[in-house]
Amino acid sequence: MESNNFKKWGSLVAFIILAGISCWATEHSLHLLFGTSFPVIFVWALTIAMFVVASYGTKLIVDSLNMDIWIEHRRRSFWLGVVLVLFFWLLTSMPTNTHTFFFNHSIGDVISLDVTGTCSYLEQLRDRENTDSAYDEVVTDVNRKWEAAAREYNGLGTSGQRGAGQYFLTLLEEVKSSLIDAGADERHLVELRDKHNQFDASNLDVYRKQILEALHYIEDKTYKVSREAAREAGSTANDIRTVNDSVTVLLQGGGLLPAEIVTQQEERIGKGYTVVKTNQKYVKFENDKDKNLYTAENITTRTKRLISVYDVWKDFLSGKYPFSFVYYIILSILVDVAAFMFFDFAFRKKE
Repeated sequence: MESNNFKKWGSLVAFIILAGISCWATEHSLHLLFGTSFPVIFVWALTIAMFVVASYGTKLIVDSLNMDIWIEHRRRSFWLGVVLVLFFWLLTSMPTNTHTFFFNHSIGDVISLDVTGTCSYLEQLRDRENTDSAYDEVVTDVNRKWEAAAREYNGLGTSGQRGAGQYFLTLLEEVKSSLIDAGADERHLVELRDKHNQFDASNLDVYRKQILEALHYIEDKTYKVSREAAREAGSTANDIRTVNDSVTVLLQGGGLLPAEIVTQQEERIGKGYTVVKTNQKYVKFENDKDKNLYTAENITTRTKRLISVYDVWKDFLSGKYPFSFVYYIILSILVDVAAFMFFDFAFRKKE
């Protein structure tokens, strides 16, 4: 009798330990999924309740298959147990546990990739490095018209006359018109309004300098990211890097990242994605994969995708994760099955 009690209590203790590990993993996954909108104590209550129900389901199955004991409605007990295990373990506990084990292994690399890529693109915007490709068409059009005017000035044009004749001034007005249409300010085009019949070739340098200044003004005013957006990009990058300092310290210390830290960083990274998408004309993406990621209709950061148990399993089933993911599935199954076995030992029906 004492031996049986020892086995019973020993099995109960083992069940509590293994159930604790499983419930911790499930709670962690659900807490990430629900975010701050769902109180932690309720997530724990839900997690424990689901695991106890799943454990009870395995007991119903085991008892219904034990022909040495009497069970009322044996078949009904068996199928009820199957349904409970299916819904409260196979569709909840096992997937979330696998997600937590995989998440804790991968989150450091994923956040690092998100931070590095997002800050890189934000800093392009902050420094106003790139110009809208539409500006190239403006430059091409202005240069084509200027080259025609310069040939005319040098006596190589349609009229065959040298200097600032009437046809040259007409061509120069076309250059001026293109610059104004593109956004140039009148004050940048003073020299283009001079109509003196000149033959000094150095005058072309004066006109060309004025044209380049106008093009620079157009580029800065119309075809580069606004200074306000550049400041926003710089501020967002700073926020991301500030939180990432805490993430780095925790990871280097070998600790697990709290859900709150991960959620906080994901929110900042998500804002970075939005800023990049809004100003995508001024960003040079490393590759098409990044471009599609940051400019998607419904933005989902790499970090947010890893936070979601649903998205992680979806990506695994579509082949986006290595086969090593199966290890975490097996680990999750072993922990839960062992807990169920000890639950059945502790509460085994003997008559």
